[in-house]
Amino acid sequence: MSGKFSKSSLKRQIAEEIKQMIFEGKLQQGEKITELQVSQSLDVSRTSVREAMLLLEQKGLLISEAYKDTRVSTISQEEVLEILIPMRLQIETFALKKGFSVWGEKTKTQFRTILEEMRKAIFYEDLSTFIELDIQLHGLIVKSSGLESVVHIWESIVNRIRLHFLHQNSRSGTLEKWLVEHEELINVLVNGDSLDEAIEALRAHIVDTNLPDVYLLD
Repeated sequence: MSGKFSKSSLKRQIAEEIKQMIFEGKLQQGEKITELQVSQSLDVSRTSVREAMLLLEQKGLLISEAYKDTRVSTISQEEVLEILIPMRLQIETFALKKGFSVWGEKTKTQFRTILEEMRKAIFYEDLSTFIELDIQLHGLIVKSSGLESVVHIWESIVNRIRLHFLHQNSRSGTLEKWLVEHEELINVLVNGDSLDEAIEALRAHIVDTNLPDVYLLD
């Protein structure tokens, strides 16, 4: 077994390694992935790899059919337009309504910190870090509602959102534009005092900023 892995929760460590390969673009959507390939690459047992791949299937990152190959999940324009964007809009707007009026300075500082880290990621042209910060931003909106049920719903689709961000943003190549869009949203969330304005800013961010580039997914 490779020295980079410990025996404790080995399958989860392997799953995390594969997940990072997907989100860093080292494994492309639709690409075939085998137990043998991963076990040799990571120097771990095929049994552990099989368990890790099952975890990733449950998270929607891999897809497997009986007697057929296991492949990296794909994300389509139709899924984004018909499922992800409407779900995100409902979840995040509901969370914003519940949390906005009670956000303290700690939450606002977290938003500012995410924005500063986004600026660094753009400066270094680090797409994978920017995407993770984008997920953190929207996750913060959801989690700061304090509603566990809403957080669970968000977590059930967050990996599909990551795939959307990865494959759409890697093809659009408009890093500075993304930064400006996030600066505008965070400015309203942190400095505004109107819930209606915050809801409209969030709607525009989720819907209007995605529509021009979503065609890149097909």
